[in-house]
Amino acid sequence: MTPSAADIAATCCATFVDTWIRRGVTHACVAPGSRSTPMALALAARPEVSLSIHHDERSAAFAALGVGLASGRPAIVLTTSGTAAVHLHAAVVEADLARVPLLALTADRPPELQGVGAPQTIDQQDLYGRSVRAFIDAGVPDASQRDEWRATAARAFDTCLAPVPGPVQLNLPFREPLLGHAGALPPAIDHSVDRSVAEDTTIDASTVDDLVQLLSGRRGVLVAGYGVDDASAVHRLAADGR
Repeated sequence: MTPSAADIAATCCATFVDTWIRRGVTHACVAPGSRSTPMALALAARPEVSLSIHHDERSAAFAALGVGLASGRPAIVLTTSGTAAVHLHAAVVEADLARVPLLALTADRPPELQGVGAPQTIDQQDLYGRSVRAFIDAGVPDASQRDEWRATAARAFDTCLAPVPGPVQLNLPFREPLLGHAGALPPAIDHSVDRSVAEDTTIDASTVDDLVQLLSGRRGVLVAGYGVDDASAVHRLAADGR
């Protein structure tokens, strides 16, 4: 039996989610909306993903940003189409400047509904400008492209992490009907992925001694921000360098 367009979309989304889980995604923040239904259901169907629902897109985006900051791996934020996607922009900018991996999924209307006055339809191409590491438009799910689904999902995830961590926008146009049943998924891509989070680093005693010698007899200011987690070493440096 030939799968319907809705079933193809469901299978595509299930393939994306399966690929991300295999690469280490554990959290998704969803701001509900009808156009994002295929992806929202695919995320909800996988118990490996901790799913949180947010009524406000900004809240969803910053929650996902916090997960990425704490874990070092991309969290997903999903919105429906139109102005809902615009509300992710502030968190995307934060992710860019703070080098935090973030996978922003923006559901979209299909091409035939663009520029004809359809509700909740805006130009979502390169919506966040240079604040993202990449903009990827997945296109309307099509069975002829099923062999590319995992590669597209993998590219979106990997670009969040390298060469410099940050946000990626993956645009997902869906046609109605939006409710379908996922079929068999394409074979998994056999890639070894490092899912570990970088260990906290500390300032060793010899480094502190070298800095003390360098600053001895001078007055100055120590600025210790994000990424400096060894407060005791900073305090020792400040005390010894007076």
